[in-house]
Amino acid sequence: MSHGIKRILCCVGLRGDCDRVVQQAVGLALATGAELHVLHAVKSLSDDVVNTLKVNIRDREVLGSLMEQRLKQARDELEARLEAFWRRHPELREAFGERPVGRTVLEGYPASVIAHFASQKGVDMIVMASNKRSFVASYAGKVTKGVIKRAKVPVVVVPTGS
Repeated sequence: MSHGIKRILCCVGLRGDCDRVVQQAVGLALATGAELHVLHAVKSLSDDVVNTLKVNIRDREVLGSLMEQRLKQARDELEARLEAFWRRHPELREAFGERPVGRTVLEGYPASVIAHFASQKGVDMIVMASNKRSFVASYAGKVTKGVIKRAKVPVVVVPTGS
């Protein structure tokens, strides 16, 4: 039964533990039969940093290579975290079977990148972390709030672990 949910976008940060978010997204994908896609948005470097790099690294090929290396490292880290997640949760791996899980790393302002990607790919639901340690602080962090404001689909906010 699909419940009208055919595509789920799971948004993860790579600094902390993303298991809770991935676990929630996998559970929702299993319950609805939806496709699952995992996205990590790499925050763009500030203009000051980019200008400093351009001044100090005159070779544009080298500069381009360094910029691409940031994205490659993020892709490698995302892949490693997903593989580690499946190893820690063999029961979910077995239940999910051989269904493909899309993986994407994009650069830009994370809330905009996530909302735009969701719109482009026809996503029916977004799953992401609250990124706040306590409910008193706020129900969601800046990126999560930005996605909630921009998204045209439901956003499931997964609380951080204790």
